[in-house]
Amino acid sequence: MKLYWIFPALLFLNKPILAERLDDSLSPRQQLDLDLQWKYQNRLEQLDEAQFQAMFGQARNVEIRLNTSAYVGQRARISLLLPVVIRGLEDPSSLRLSWITNGLFNSGSVTPGFAETIFEGVITDEVMIDRFDFTVEIDARFLSKTMRFVPVYDIEIISP
Repeated sequence: MKLYWIFPALLFLNKPILAERLDDSLSPRQQLDLDLQWKYQNRLEQLDEAQFQAMFGQARNVEIRLNTSAYVGQRARISLLLPVVIRGLEDPSSLRLSWITNGLFNSGSVTPGFAETIFEGVITDEVMIDRFDFTVEIDARFLSKTMRFVPVYDIEIISP
């Protein structure tokens, strides 16, 4: 099964009101195709239904470039968000996106409709660049067709 990941997105539950969307169009890859695999392949008779239907896909060494030129010198919080509505997925709570970074941004995880802070501090570069190893985990019981989703990066200025 393929999972398509396309940039950018629209709907969020807990997006900060004063946050602005960051331009990530400088990132070299604008679409990632992930091949999903079964998470558990041994002792299938011992798995509960959720474990039996658990799938995952990985995208390694994905360079993310965020245009922060308008915010240089300001203290800010940058978040990664997933939309509430995921095309091809009947239950948003059945998806989790997690990542490990090379250090500029924080590692973390997020579910649809929510945001996770990946950076908090003073913006010093016009373009912030880091490499992410992404993992998508999903409960296959809630897949209805080819799934597509769009992570978004938002910035919120923190008052001194």
